[in-house]
Amino acid sequence: MTSELTRSRVRRLASRLVARRHRGMSRMAPAVSAALIVGVLGLLTSVAGNADDHERAAELYFDQLALELAEPGLWIDPASRWHVSADLAAELDQAAKDAPVPMRLAVIPASVLVDPDRRGRPAELLWESPEMATKLYERVGLDSVYGILVDAPSSRQGRGFWAAQHADDGPTYHVEDAVDQAIDCCAPDYGAMLKRFIQRASEVDHPLYVVAAPWAAAAVGAFGLWWAGASLSARRQQHREEHQHLLTVRPLLNEEVIELSEQVSTLPTTSDIEQARLTREVLDAAEQARHRLDALQADDEIQAVTTLLGNARYLLHCLTALHRGEPKPERTQPCFFDPRHGPSTQQRQWAPSQTSGPDGAQREVSTCAECAERIDNEQTPEARMVGRRRYWEAGEDLVAYIEGYWRTGEQSWRFPDFRHYRAQNAIRLRRRDSKPAQRLNRATLALFTDTAPTELYQLSNVGGSSDSSSFGGGSSSSSSVSSSGGSRF
Repeated sequence: MTSELTRSRVRRLASRLVARRHRGMSRMAPAVSAALIVGVLGLLTSVAGNADDHERAAELYFDQLALELAEPGLWIDPASRWHVSADLAAELDQAAKDAPVPMRLAVIPASVLVDPDRRGRPAELLWESPEMATKLYERVGLDSVYGILVDAPSSRQGRGFWAAQHADDGPTYHVEDAVDQAIDCCAPDYGAMLKRFIQRASEVDHPLYVVAAPWAAAAVGAFGLWWAGASLSARRQQHREEHQHLLTVRPLLNEEVIELSEQVSTLPTTSDIEQARLTREVLDAAEQARHRLDALQADDEIQAVTTLLGNARYLLHCLTALHRGEPKPERTQPCFFDPRHGPSTQQRQWAPSQTSGPDGAQREVSTCAECAERIDNEQTPEARMVGRRRYWEAGEDLVAYIEGYWRTGEQSWRFPDFRHYRAQNAIRLRRRDSKPAQRLNRATLALFTDTAPTELYQLSNVGGSSDSSSFGGGSSSSSSVSSSGGSRF
């Protein structure tokens, strides 16, 4: 009953003081403040045997504390003033007033919050974490940074520092980090802790995207430069390879275009509509091949020229059949031994001589009539030569040449020698691996190839929760709390 009466008297006095403040009066006189605080502390002592009465007394203490911090600044309980000199206290009070965000800071004795039933054991505070700062905010009711430093001989006895920024809008300040730095750098020097807290909590905590934007832009720019450089390097490598292919293939194509032009020049005139149409198509194909050969620079252009030459030879084959009164033959793949022989007409089993392993195995090949006859007579067919090698043994230099003859666009056939496909695959893989995306994939795989599963798990949880005993931890965006934190020290 006594505690209820005392609580009622303190609240009535608090109401009168608030009314005076709103009428333009300054903070209550220090003598009255001290008297009220001593009275509340006396009440806390008198009700120490009852936890419920103690909590009510603590609520009364925070009512009084809210009056002391009606305006921004620093208030130190008389029982804790010996920790901070008067001059430093005045300096810190002014700094809190002048901060870009209103700051209401207090240093209070742990006896206000320690549960009386746990004496002799680690002190248990009635409110811990930023909740005590929120209790103060609920009484003052103004957006501000609220900080409470609980004074005790040790963390076991309740010593700690908690703070929270309450704001429904406006910038968020580095409150949580400010408490971290204050404890890490200066504890248990209260004056130095509060000074460091005010400095750090005055800085705006910009969103990550604002802080990271310049770095991200620089990273994107650097990545773009790398990508452009890698792409240019890949193109240059491809151009060098294709130039080498041209050095080998161009003499072959020159020879074939000249030979085809000579054959076309000997074609007789005819009144037959179909033969005349085929003759024009042969002439067009030969002319296109000659023009493309003059501008030859890349593998796909080599392939286009040999496709035109193959088409022209098939049309000549059709003209020959029509002259003989035979029906127009179906399109077939070129003679394997030499595409200049024209479309194949026979199938034969054949194995290359002086070749061991899978490349020397017997296989079915498509041939012209002349080459088929030589095989039947156990003679070696005359093959297209590139230097001293048969053309299918020339490797990457002849890949585009072969592809143009065996892939016409409308029809395609499988080339009967696997060395061609090995060379083709080597080119494809090398060009793929030189591209920026593939190089980036390889770098990523190399980075994580030797990483143990536990390490990968840790990487995937960067920024997650931790059991670290260092100060920190808080919440954000809870109710009107923009930033908060705190810990014992």
